[in-house]
Amino acid sequence: MKTGNPVVYPLLSSVGNAIADYLKGGRPKTAADEIIVSAESSKRGQKMHAPTIHSIVAKYMRAAKIKGWQAKKHGPHSLRFSMATNMLKRNVAMPIISTALGHKSTESTKTYLAVDIESLRKCPLPIPSIKSEFYEVRV
Repeated sequence: MKTGNPVVYPLLSSVGNAIADYLKGGRPKTAADEIIVSAESSKRGQKMHAPTIHSIVAKYMRAAKIKGWQAKKHGPHSLRFSMATNMLKRNVAMPIISTALGHKSTESTKTYLAVDIESLRKCPLPIPSIKSEFYEVRV
């Protein structure tokens, strides 16, 4: 709900089962509304804050041996960027990407999308010849 627009995503059954298992047996006892809470002993059951989540995402990027991850944005926001970029590479329409990100407008989505150079190379337009005294013809 980052954008203030609730978005509902379908879950793979394996993900849903993992969440159910966590809620039944792994989640610390707490009154917190958040589904996933801290398991760290000093903060057990408390809401996790942005720096903690950032550290967790960075830890697993490092563990996944993602090349050059330190030079890239590597917090939880990078996951939104990655999803949008991968959807674009798979030719998903911009309005669908916007909806998946919870944006009201595709204008907001444009900041998440890297230019897909490979796709651009597939659609060059011919440059028409121009006959004008202002342009020199080179052969």
